[in-house]
Amino acid sequence: MTQEKIKTIFIMSFLGSIFALFGCNNERSKVEEKPDSVEFTIAKRITINELEGQLTLLQKGKTEFDFIGITSNGIDCIYFVKEGNNFQLEFEAMGADQLPYIDSLKEYAGTNAIKYVETTYGNKPQYNSNEPAPVIRLLINANLADASSIGQDIEFNMFGNNSSTVYDVVP
Repeated sequence: MTQEKIKTIFIMSFLGSIFALFGCNNERSKVEEKPDSVEFTIAKRITINELEGQLTLLQKGKTEFDFIGITSNGIDCIYFVKEGNNFQLEFEAMGADQLPYIDSLKEYAGTNAIKYVETTYGNKPQYNSNEPAPVIRLLINANLADASSIGQDIEFNMFGNNSSTVYDVVP
């Protein structure tokens, strides 16, 4: 097995673990109570016109991981994954209500001449299935501005969001 394949397998496994812990549509509460204190975990909130700023932080390595996601409702969660100087876009169907968007994203990719890969991070979906949650990875190989534009296009035209929609930045 080549060094590159080993690295890719390691990164995919790591990302899968992170998605399972912190990603969209998870069952973790935003507030965790402890015996003598209360700990609050609050996601950063943005509108789509602030996405480029978040991608800039990602590009400069100023985020916790090599990816960020945005979601307004847990269903419309798309991830921007940094690869070198470019970005890829991912969507994982953790809930049954997200499954139709896998096909919608395939159609979007075909319409826009974008290659895609179907994969999984091995996460157990929150619906009855013996299979792990499916992931579609759009190989957009985009710079910062183009990644932001593609993300906006998907959020607006596929999920019905608009410029005033407020998103949580995850993880």
